[in-house]
Amino acid sequence: SYSFCTLLGRGKGDGRHTMPSFMMHPNFGGYSVEYSPWGGDRLAVSAAENFGVQGSGKLYVLHNPMGQGPMNLETMVASEDGMFDIAWSEVSPQHIVAACGDSSIKIYNLMTCGETGAPEAILRHAQGEVYSVNWNPVSKQHIVTGCWNREIKVWNPMTGGCILTGMEHQKEVYNVVWNPRNNELMASCSGDGTFKLWDIRQPSSMLTHVGHGGDIILSCDWNKYDPNVLVTSGVDRAVNMWDVRRPQQPLLMLRGHQSAVRRVKCSPHSRNLILSAGYDFQLCLFDTDRQQPLSQRYVQHKEFVVGCDWSLEHAGLVASTGWDGFVYTWRLGTPVAPTHASQPPLPPCPP
Repeated sequence: SYSFCTLLGRGKGDGRHTMPSFMMHPNFGGYSVEYSPWGGDRLAVSAAENFGVQGSGKLYVLHNPMGQGPMNLETMVASEDGMFDIAWSEVSPQHIVAACGDSSIKIYNLMTCGETGAPEAILRHAQGEVYSVNWNPVSKQHIVTGCWNREIKVWNPMTGGCILTGMEHQKEVYNVVWNPRNNELMASCSGDGTFKLWDIRQPSSMLTHVGHGGDIILSCDWNKYDPNVLVTSGVDRAVNMWDVRRPQQPLLMLRGHQSAVRRVKCSPHSRNLILSAGYDFQLCLFDTDRQQPLSQRYVQHKEFVVGCDWSLEHAGLVASTGWDGFVYTWRLGTPVAPTHASQPPLPPCPP
């Protein structure tokens, strides 16, 4: 693998590839980035003003063919409160759902929202910031949301009906994600230091486990090739891999970050690759088949890195976003130099 310095050198003419970037409106920071499951080299980014503490939010939809050249802005939508997470629809390539700071989940039609800014539908938690949203990739019929009021809700986005409410976590819910093989199973993680497994056919969770020594668990994701393997990350700076059938001890404890690990994503193309984003301004790539799993680091961001994702369309193509207001895309394993190429002025977007 490439060394830390080689991957992030800024020289030119030495065989390094550029790392395309997109800069958001001033005072906005990225929170989540997700590639479209429909292909077309599209990715969506949710953002919040003033680090999400106070202010409005924005949704950017970008086009970046094969991770090369400039990122082009396709659509932009503003909300009155911060947008903390997004998920592409699994039934329509033109719909995105956003988790917002005003307790709402907004469903946007990209064909019309750029003109009006209005969502096609709004779902609501009782109170609190909605911090996580995930569309079921198997049944494609449900979305799940996690909120800072400790609620987890499963919704039918077609009818707007809530089919399950879970209120078992003792503190805020940071992440909820569907199992990639079982359309009734999902995992959640929380500030209470636990992760839980849920079966939507049951009124209560089927497993509660204290992970990361009881410290806050910030993110979770399923291995895309083994439906029994869950990966979590937390403020203890670790990325842990669990067999949910025997969760007493993690299968692996992956170290590479110097601060809290805000996001973890498993590769859709390789069972052994995990990408993580942290408050140390870094992203780490772990290869669990290696004796030393930490294989690469990336430090293109100048603030907390809170979002990352893998392209489903192009193996090895990834994206990241952070509180510095930038979005980057690049190919893993390729020496890259971050570039801030000139970008056309962004159109004004109502607050």
